[in-house]
Amino acid sequence: METPLNAVQQQVIDSAIARIERGRYLMTSCYDGSRSGILVESVQWLMLEPLLIGVSVRKGHEIDPLIRDSRSFAIGFIDEDDKFITRRFGERLNGAESAIYVQGSDPFDTLASETLVTGSPLLPQCRTWIDCEVLRRVDIENAFEFFVGTVVGIRHEGETVEIDQEISEEVE
Repeated sequence: METPLNAVQQQVIDSAIARIERGRYLMTSCYDGSRSGILVESVQWLMLEPLLIGVSVRKGHEIDPLIRDSRSFAIGFIDEDDKFITRRFGERLNGAESAIYVQGSDPFDTLASETLVTGSPLLPQCRTWIDCEVLRRVDIENAFEFFVGTVVGIRHEGETVEIDQEISEEVE
C-alpha cells in the first residue's frame, strides 16, 4: 500500500521535478563496498505516477556492474559553478583523464558522502538528489544504454522524502 504524501513532501517532489533539464548530473551507485560515479547529461522525468526517470549513459563505464548488481543508482544535480565534481568525475563523460582521479580507485574516498534509500553515495555539493531502483535497462544498440529508474527517495535543498511506490504490471 502506498504511503500518502503530505503537502511539504509534495512540494519537495515538485521542486525537484522542476529542475530537470538537459544539464550536468552525477550518477552514482554502489555494491558490496565498491562505489563509483559518472557525469551524465541526459536525465528526464518519464512519469509522475508512479515517479519514473530515464537516464542515458555511455556504455562501458566502471559504474555498469555496480548498477547491474545493486539494481539502483542516484542522480545528483551539479551546480553550474561547481568545478570540483566536474574534475573528479569528468573523465567518465568525455574520455579525458581527470587530474584528481585514478582509474580503479574509489572516487568518493576522502569525500564526505551520505546515502538515502538505495545506499548510492550522495555528495553534499549537489543540492538535489534523486535515488532510484532500476526498473529497466535498455541497450539502445549504439554507444549508449538507457536506465529507467523508479524514484524511491528525493533530497532537495536539505529536505528528504522517501517514496514508497507500487509499480503495476502495466508499467513494467
